[in-house]
Amino acid sequence: MMHRIRAGLALACTSLSLAALAEPAAARSATDLAIPWGDWLVGLLQPVTAALVPLAAAAVTAGIARVAPWAASVLTRDRIEAAIRAGAEFGQNAVAGAARGRTVGVDVGAAVVAAGARHVLATAPAHVVRKAGGPEGVAARIFRALPLDPQASAANVLAPALTQLREPDKRPG
Repeated sequence: MMHRIRAGLALACTSLSLAALAEPAAARSATDLAIPWGDWLVGLLQPVTAALVPLAAAAVTAGIARVAPWAASVLTRDRIEAAIRAGAEFGQNAVAGAARGRTVGVDVGAAVVAAGARHVLATAPAHVVRKAGGPEGVAARIFRALPLDPQASAANVLAPALTQLREPDKRPG
């Protein structure tokens, strides 16, 4: 008995929905029949998009994971260069006898390199200092970034700067 009632209800619902679709079409002409393709497509594509969106997100995440080491390396390199420029400018401003934008003489070159390296070591993040080569690497990079006299060399500027850098800070505190 229940089976017949369910079948009758299903038939009635189907008939009503078909009648609703066919009535506007019958009013226009007997040969035109409008079928709601958009609704069918949306109904079919919803499960497909539900499966494809997580796959697309996984592909984008995998792509970012492949690019991330390269991007981190570029950003670290830029951060090192910025720290070295800031250290060189700080050293030129901090040492008497040196001025930013002018050639640094041999007599003040070691003090400028040491002051700039101390500034970078105090302000830059530890991973940037490590990537730059530690305190010696930072000092060597500042030495190469400075506009030095032609008489300046690693022996008469960088070596004394490294010695000053290794000594404890003797400024009054």
